Formats: sequence, C-alpha cells, structure tokens
Amino acid sequence: MTANPGFRAMFIELVQMPEDDIELDRAALYLAGEEYPEIDIPSHLAQLDAFAAEVSQRVTNEAAPADVARAIAAYLYEELGFQGNSGQYYNPDNSFLNRVLETRAGIPITLSLLFLEVARRLGLRCSGVGLPGHFIVGLDDTGEYLDPFNSGATLSLEDCRALVSRMFAGSLEWQDTFLAPYTKRDILFRILNNLKAVYMQNREYKKAVGVIQRMTIINPGEPSLYQEQAWCHAEQQEYRLAIETLEAYLQEAGSPDDSKQVKDQIKGLWSTLSRLN
Repeated sequence: MTANPGFRAMFIELVQMPEDDIELDRAALYLAGEEYPEIDIPSHLAQLDAFAAEVSQRVTNEAAPADVARAIAAYLYEELGFQGNSGQYYNPDNSFLNRVLETRAGIPITLSLLFLEVARRLGLRCSGVGLPGHFIVGLDDTGEYLDPFNSGATLSLEDCRALVSRMFAGSLEWQDTFLAPYTKRDILFRILNNLKAVYMQNREYKKAVGVIQRMTIINPGEPSLYQEQAWCHAEQQEYRLAIETLEAYLQEAGSPDDSKQVKDQIKGLWSTLSRLN
C-alpha cells in the first residue's frame, strides 16, 4: 500500500507546532491514516466528544479529579468494554487510534491516549507517563496514577515501583524520572516506536521505513533512526536509498562520533551495489 502523502504532510505540520497547539487525538489519527487511507477522522473525533459528553452527565462541576477519573474509567472500561489486547499484543492495529476505537482493544499507550483525550475534553488535568515497558496515566498534582491497559486500575507510587520491578524481574533500578510526564511528541514517538518494532519483527520493511521517517520528523538527528532506516532499505535491496539515508545523517549531524563507522557502512553498500551492476 502506498502511503497517503496528505496524511504524512498533515502529521508533519501538526507535530511541528508548539506543544500547546498539537492536537494529540488528531495527530494519532493522521498517523493511522497512512495505514487506513479511508479513515473518517471527523467521525472518530466526534466519537471522543460523545464519550466525554456522556461522562460529563455523571459528574458534578465540583467533583474531585480522582472522582472524574473514576467516572471516565467506569464508562470506558466497564460500560464500553475497552480493554488491553493481551491476546494479540503485537498486532499493529493496537497502535492505530481508529482501530482501537473500533475494536475497543489496544496496548497501554493507545488506551492511555484514549483516556487522556476524554479527560482533556472534561478539563481533567492528567499526563501520559512512560514507565519502562508500560504506559500509564498520571493525575496531575495528586500523586495518583491509573493503568488504562488494566481497566483503569488505580496505582500509587509504590504500585508503580512494584510494576517496574515485576516487569524487569528486579533487574532495573527504580528512578523517579520514570514518572516524568510525556509531551505530546513523546507520546507520538513512542507509538511509532512500538509500530516500528512490530513491522521490523514481521519483516514489513517498507512500512517500517514510513514509520521511521515520521519518527525522524519528531526527533531529528537521532542516529539509530537513520541506521534502522538504512538497514530496512538494504533488506529490500534498496542500496542507493540506504546510502542516501546514511549520507543525510552525516550531513545533518555534522561530525558525529560514529562518522567513521557510518562512512564504512556507506562504502560497504557501494561495494554491494557495484557487484550487482
């Protein structure tokens, strides 16, 4: 499938705006549009509006943040049935907001994004929190967290520490920076990173390249992204594109520490290309 250049252009325009002006829900739908070019973005945004409107009827204006969060969680997970897709965790659809809305299943970060966008519409101040290996939501200024992948279960600081310890079998030392709020760009980058890993694991290198290109827009100059894109091109025997990618990195990065290694890679790619001609 050829990527829709319109969605790519709209995604780029949106993520390059100031943080406060980035519409996270719309950016996530533009991201999905490259895989689903027939996506009905206004309809999905209206669906999020409807979710928030329904919850607003169940809370008072004086409700405490924790009570609003519980009302959102009860509606999304108990009534609508949104849940973590444990059985097909590595299905790429879990990273596309339109499919999460349609199937009511996703991975931690997309289910967190759903919660964040309903909460935003209700004026509830909360943030995405990228724990190592697991994405959650923090209720701003309360010290409370919740886990959208697990039906919005409430988490304390100690619960977060225990979660990370359990996921890494105690091998990862806790750092308070794990609880730092993510920016909108951070969230989009992590969604794309998850998607990249799935595509590369499935050897869908053309799709992986499209994902990496968007990651580079968000985080330009990241050496690993250029290396991974070049590798994906090489796996498809697109050696000239691999060379162009690495040369672009050298040009944009100036004189990076790994310049000799990259130049050696380029030389190797030229050698491979010459043998094929």
